[in-house]
Amino acid sequence: MFVQSKTETLYDNKNGVALEQRRNGNETLVQWENGRQRWVPTSDLLGEVRLIGNSAMSMESDDYGL
Repeated sequence: MFVQSKTETLYDNKNGVALEQRRNGNETLVQWENGRQRWVPTSDLLGEVRLIGNSAMSMESDDYGL
């Protein structure tokens, strides 16, 4: 799902995907269609913010073949 910025003025920065969040969800790392990544305030994003993939790596016992 793509997000849009309410405050972005550059046309190049559109159709972003949310990759990760920090500061208790107040900032979201967005990668824009042009390949640029930037931390933006989550409140400045339009659309439902869904993170792509899993930002944390977790290891299960099966990952070691045990």
